[in-house]
Amino acid sequence: MNPRTLILGAVVLTVGILIGVFGGRLMGGGDATSGYGEPEILYWVAPMDPDYRRDGPGQSPMGMDLVPVYAGDEPADTSTVMISPSVENNIGVRTAEVERGRFAEDLTTVGYVRPVDDLTSVVDVRAQGWIEDLRVAAVGDVVEAGDLLFRMYSPEIVTAQTEYLQAVRVGRSGLVSAARSRLQALGVGAAQIEAIARRGEAQRLIEIYAPRSGVVLEMNVREGSHVHPSMEVMTIADLGEVWVIADLFEDAAAVITSEQDVHMRSPAQPGRMWHGQVEYVYPTVDATSRSIPVRMRFANADGALRPEAFVNLRIEVAPRDGVLSVPAEAVIRTGQSERVILALGGGRYQPARVETGPEAQGRVEVLSGLAAGERVVVSSQFLIDSEANLQGASLRMSPAEEEAPPPEVVYGSGVVDAIMAGHGMIDLTHDPIPALDWPVMSMSFFALDETVSLDGLAVGQTVDFSLRQNADGQWRIASISAAGSGSEPLVEGRGRVVTLMSEFGMVEIDHERIEAINMPAMSMVYELDDGVSLDGLSVGDEVVFSIEEEAPGQWRLTGYSIRSDAGETP
Repeated sequence: MNPRTLILGAVVLTVGILIGVFGGRLMGGGDATSGYGEPEILYWVAPMDPDYRRDGPGQSPMGMDLVPVYAGDEPADTSTVMISPSVENNIGVRTAEVERGRFAEDLTTVGYVRPVDDLTSVVDVRAQGWIEDLRVAAVGDVVEAGDLLFRMYSPEIVTAQTEYLQAVRVGRSGLVSAARSRLQALGVGAAQIEAIARRGEAQRLIEIYAPRSGVVLEMNVREGSHVHPSMEVMTIADLGEVWVIADLFEDAAAVITSEQDVHMRSPAQPGRMWHGQVEYVYPTVDATSRSIPVRMRFANADGALRPEAFVNLRIEVAPRDGVLSVPAEAVIRTGQSERVILALGGGRYQPARVETGPEAQGRVEVLSGLAAGERVVVSSQFLIDSEANLQGASLRMSPAEEEAPPPEVVYGSGVVDAIMAGHGMIDLTHDPIPALDWPVMSMSFFALDETVSLDGLAVGQTVDFSLRQNADGQWRIASISAAGSGSEPLVEGRGRVVTLMSEFGMVEIDHERIEAINMPAMSMVYELDDGVSLDGLSVGDEVVFSIEEEAPGQWRLTGYSIRSDAGETP
């Protein structure tokens, strides 16, 4: 075959393949772009505030269009905290889902009982006089409508009766009517006026009767008391129904309307519940408490609800559907904002700012900042939030590495604030102790054991001391002595008791190398410091001891304790 023919055929074949490939892509390009391979939109954020997130497009509070965030394009968030599974388990992390559903805003509050105004009557008089024959003994007495409350003597009423009788005898209807009206104006009832006319003589004492049935709530008179028209003699209230007043803040009162059902319990009668309704929401705000009174009415046939008693209330607010909510314990509230800790999965956690609404039945409405289906932390969230705030999430919470053991002995100096020798306790204001990262502060210390003596110390004295942990990991005084005496600081060592010489005030210890003073391991005899006793110590005991240099090369034993890790009691 002609070589030119072969070359031409190859070129034609190549061009055909290219046209087939690229032509197919061009013709099907619209479907491919909208099909698989297009990045997934995770959420939408405000251009100026990446913390403002929504599930779909919209506008930010600044009126700017939200922008999508695609999978793989999430910004590196420095507020994310990483926690390993072991740490999650140790600190007890629990999460809950952000739910969208029915939100029943039952409002719980407290209130107090008071009489119903339109079932309350005030007993007064319309002329000056004096109480005689008082029939009510005390506040709390129950009276019926028409019962005699008291009789009173009033010269003004006696004079008005005399004028009425004279008008009746004269027979002039105009005078009779005027005199009768005067008696009525002075509080004399129609039945009493008719009785006066029948008897034909003035009645010295006028009777005052109960205007309604009820309980005497106030009584401002006693037998013989002087009364006058501006005085409230008694207050009588029918307690068959009572009002309950609850003071609510404005945001809570905003969801309260008349005729909402109310359930009430009284601490004085556990297990009993009353049912009533909201009667009135007052239109004004109390200037002192910044609250709005809400009034409810309850039946009280047996009188169990007493005026001024406190009660617990639950007001049923109409539930709303489609409300986004989280458990109330998930919300971290500060003076400036509210936030939650989002569980992102894989041990990743992130603080998220939220705006919340009402709280009901252990859940709180979320107005902004979260989306349905996300998970929030409901326990240990304060630990995670502190980690994110203090470290900016640049340091991650990870499994605890092998920590270096604390030093066996720590030295310090300070001033004695108080001594409680009987309790083996001393208060010190100590200088900084770098080995424990302790600043200057006042602390109370117990002596490590009975061998540590606090004798000879005084309040205000500057001292040098050494600390050592007991079996519970608490730092205790291992040795202490007055400072400024020219002696060297106390040094601690470890060893085994070889010989006890109590009668000479000496002990021989075969000790390990003491790095603090570059002393090699050896067996050495030490003279005991004042107050150090060898009682309870035996040959062979493993001990931790402290020594103090009195003169170059001369060391005195200032204290010791039997090592607990050697199987002995410290």
